[in-house]
Amino acid sequence: MKNGLIYARVSTEEQAKEGQSIEAQIRMCKNYAQENSILIADIFTDEGKSGSNTNRPGLQSLLDKILQDKNIGCVLVLDTDRLARNVLDHLSIKSILEKHKVELISISQPLIDNSPEGNFIDTVLAGVNALQSQITGRKTSKTMEQKAKAGWLPGTAPIGYKNIDNPNPTNSFDKRIITPDIPSSQLISRMFNLYSTGTYSLESLTNKLSGLGLTNKGKVLHRSAVHKALTNPIYYGSFLWKGELLPGKHQPITTKNIWSQCQTIIATHNQNGSRSRKHNYLLRGFVYCDDCHSRFWAAPHKGRNKIVEYYYCKKCKKGTYVEINDLEKQIPIWFGRIEITDKYAKEIKEEAKRLLEEARNAKQDDVQTLTNQKTATQAKIQQTEDKLIDGTLTSEQYKRISSRYEQELLNIENEITKLQTTHSQKIDSILELAKMAKNIKQTYIDASPDLKRQYLFLFFDKFYVKDGKIKTATPSEELKPLLKDGRIQVRVRTNWLPN
Repeated sequence: MKNGLIYARVSTEEQAKEGQSIEAQIRMCKNYAQENSILIADIFTDEGKSGSNTNRPGLQSLLDKILQDKNIGCVLVLDTDRLARNVLDHLSIKSILEKHKVELISISQPLIDNSPEGNFIDTVLAGVNALQSQITGRKTSKTMEQKAKAGWLPGTAPIGYKNIDNPNPTNSFDKRIITPDIPSSQLISRMFNLYSTGTYSLESLTNKLSGLGLTNKGKVLHRSAVHKALTNPIYYGSFLWKGELLPGKHQPITTKNIWSQCQTIIATHNQNGSRSRKHNYLLRGFVYCDDCHSRFWAAPHKGRNKIVEYYYCKKCKKGTYVEINDLEKQIPIWFGRIEITDKYAKEIKEEAKRLLEEARNAKQDDVQTLTNQKTATQAKIQQTEDKLIDGTLTSEQYKRISSRYEQELLNIENEITKLQTTHSQKIDSILELAKMAKNIKQTYIDASPDLKRQYLFLFFDKFYVKDGKIKTATPSEELKPLLKDGRIQVRVRTNWLPN
């Protein structure tokens, strides 16, 4: 009696088709084995896997079995396209089988054997399978393109969304759609709101979201996943398909304005260096040489009796050195050249009120979440104590478990303290925003270094320096719309644009 292996495979598209299931393939192979005195040593399967490549767990395990077990005499498949739908892959697999004297038996293709005629038929059928696979791939690609053009995202939903069967489809393209996944979509919405304030780095935002329970499809949330989500237009209602931005018909999770604000913050963080530095200069990334338009560098220089810090043009060098304090004290003058209209001052105050309410609600939610975690951990500690008394746990086990819970409790207490500190800082920022409506120059002077950077991001893009003086400045992208005719909300009291 010959020892044999069974291999069965279905692609995602074939899973629902009659007669092509894994079970049906195995059943027919077993029947053939029984009729032909073949003892089945093992069965290998790949479910939901394409035959267009050989990177399949079941197939690889089958080939490993053949390499290790010299008693295997044949491999049974329903038909040869179960092994591969690519001519080169098919011939490579068959070559491995022949090298180890293992016969390939196709139940539904009895003409295929090791004779010259059988090998010819096998090669022709492999070519036909490859052609069919390529045609199917082309049709699938075209269908996905048409679905995208119709406004529906093809493929797997990103974090915050889920794929569902549309209860009210209107055509073949909207049978399977994406919809917000509660509660992860609420956390994604909150992610955009938090990052748009400019007070979070990607690292701190990732930690915040992880603490609130957001995961990456059940896996640990990483910084790269948060960055990917923040830059994905899917969340405001559009999506990229083959390099083209298409309008979507799915429900947005955030607004286009908030999404755009997040892109600006990401860009400014990249441009102006948000990473930790030994010397974190206020104007790093903002000041440029008026002669060559190269960005100024900032660094400490050792003098005779002391170290002096300078901004300077690395290209022009001579004549461009200006002391840090001498240049930074010129900035309030430029803020003084911006006069906020009464209308815009009113809008700023209203925005400050909105942010204040939002901050209070966010704090309340966060405190409630941490309080729930604290209560649950305290309950676990009590349960552990009860188990010690009952004798369910030994003293050693109790110490180990209770120590872990005590640490969890300490971490939660620390998070609550940090939350209070963060909330206080946020309130200070909002109060600064309200104060800005009265006098932006004084607001900038009184602000902390971090807030000064935020005001620079908001109002200015570049400062051009010559002979130690700021000659001209360009407004930020956020300020430019406010300077357009017909809807001016900010007045510039002196000529501060380049021309």
